[in-house]
Amino acid sequence: MICNVGILGPGFVATRAVLPALQRVPRARLLAVASRDSERAQAVARQFGIERIYNDYQTLLDDRDVDAVYLALPNHLHHLWTLRAAEAGKHVLCEKPLALNSAECDEMIAACQRAQVLLMEAVMYRFHPRMLFLKQMLENGELGAPHLLHLAFSFPFNAPANYRAKKEYGGGALLDVGSYCIHAARWLTGAEPQHMQGVTRKKDGIDVDTQALLSFDGSVIAHIQCSFTAAEHQVIEVVGSTGAVTAPLAFTAWTEDLTTLLVQQGSHFEQRTFAAADPYEAMAAHFIDCVLGEATLCFPPTDSRGTLEVIDQLRKRCIELDEESMTYVPAWNRYPAYRRWYP
Repeated sequence: MICNVGILGPGFVATRAVLPALQRVPRARLLAVASRDSERAQAVARQFGIERIYNDYQTLLDDRDVDAVYLALPNHLHHLWTLRAAEAGKHVLCEKPLALNSAECDEMIAACQRAQVLLMEAVMYRFHPRMLFLKQMLENGELGAPHLLHLAFSFPFNAPANYRAKKEYGGGALLDVGSYCIHAARWLTGAEPQHMQGVTRKKDGIDVDTQALLSFDGSVIAHIQCSFTAAEHQVIEVVGSTGAVTAPLAFTAWTEDLTTLLVQQGSHFEQRTFAAADPYEAMAAHFIDCVLGEATLCFPPTDSRGTLEVIDQLRKRCIELDEESMTYVPAWNRYPAYRRWYP
């Protein structure tokens, strides 16, 4: 069996990573592409040998030969076009973040359940062999009981016309790169945070720096750091009762990148190196297997909802540093209902 895939919005990540990955999946066929930029659609079709070209998204969804879509549109369009894809009976692999908030995500999940189609968020790092190895280390207790996680993702961003810079398009560092950190904290601990607090700095209507503490059951605390103003930096660090591990370039290792884990046990350090691998291909292959009924989603959309729920709560609870006055605006001043918890 072959799964015919349509592409909604062939942007940078789509053409740099996901479309080449889908081409390497034996039972996936890139059948159609839709873009409101007809020249771009034609160029992408030539590059990847895509047979059918559409100038609007709905026409692609109306193509009965398309079984699934990869939705790579800007953040604010994920909700609408997932609903329409579900209505058209198409399975959906949607770029991160799956939605702007947990309420949108609930509607997307419900629509896909009604239509009996799959919905999966395209968060690829969790399919990388190094990250699976790290997860297994924690499950095997190789670091003892986890105590502290530090998860950071930042890069200097200065593109005012880009959707990341626009609040109405779902811009901001927390949703764009912070979502990786929050998901990783939830995934590696296997739990949901019970308490959280943080501080955020905004500029031109979007958050550009956020730091947060998430407290999980027991004694586990995760420190989240995401930024559009700090230097390019990605890391996951886990400190347990008997050891620690650091994963540099944690989230966006490309196909050709060698990756490492630095493991510390007391005064002994060991660097483990992992061969280059393509997490996008592993993700795409898993999605296609699920569409064809040969696997079950290892990361269902309810998992994505959990990350969005944390983001929703942080938006309410973070102390806000006003860019103009350089003063803090406490959450209890912006949200009076919180005053009873913050005397």
